[in-house]
Amino acid sequence: MHRWIALVILSAAATPLRGQALPDHSTFDRVLKQVRHGGLVDYAGLEADRSGLDAYVDELGRTDPEAISTGSRDAQLAFWINAYNACTLRLVIDHYPIEKRGLIAGIVNTVAGVPDNSIRQIPNTWKEQFCPVAGTDRALDEIEHEIIRPMGDPRIHFAVNCASRSCPVLAPQAYKADSLDQQLDAAVYRFVSDSRHFRLDRTASAVLHVNKVLDWYKDDFGGERGVVEFLIEYVPEEDAAFLHEHPDIRVDYFDYDWTLNDTAVFGSG
Repeated sequence: MHRWIALVILSAAATPLRGQALPDHSTFDRVLKQVRHGGLVDYAGLEADRSGLDAYVDELGRTDPEAISTGSRDAQLAFWINAYNACTLRLVIDHYPIEKRGLIAGIVNTVAGVPDNSIRQIPNTWKEQFCPVAGTDRALDEIEHEIIRPMGDPRIHFAVNCASRSCPVLAPQAYKADSLDQQLDAAVYRFVSDSRHFRLDRTASAVLHVNKVLDWYKDDFGGERGVVEFLIEYVPEEDAAFLHEHPDIRVDYFDYDWTLNDTAVFGSG
């Protein structure tokens, strides 16, 4: 009986309220301030005190879909980027500490070089419809590929965080409509200033080394040359000049490290 009552309460909490406005994301700001350290995440601390994150996901779940669709483009994009990042955090702590999967899945991950504590050890990582957003349980793939990417701003690839060491880092604040353009630019600048994501070989071989993410999603930039042209706008002048002087520069992609971006593994970052 008690379990039935709890299910009713949870169902009601996930139901969007008619006219429920877009959240101001201040709750997520507080969560990020609590758990983000140098681009890494204190998942143990978040798992121990998840009240703020759960409250924010509840805000996302109860948001009226009409409030989203009638909001400005920047308000919509900020909402969905935050939703992706918050849902990813929830997925991790729902399974924390992450351990290697058994049987066939464990063998497949081992062969693929997936670390034992990777988000990829979680079953149906990106396909599971587990996170309530605007009254519907959503999968991470749905949010990213069916909602965010079609909005046409390639900078989102520097803003969504997949809870992995090689992923562009989680931003220190929630994304907001009135500062979205500057925040997305800041995400790209963080990326090109990090040698784990961007490195320019100025020797005679002339190679641009970049994060594998830009290989997976290069079509969103107009192809590989589009990736180079995009980055030219964000790198220091001397790097931009070098890239202009080498229009056929070879692009090489770093191996992707799927280790969980956890302070318990890497310290404070």
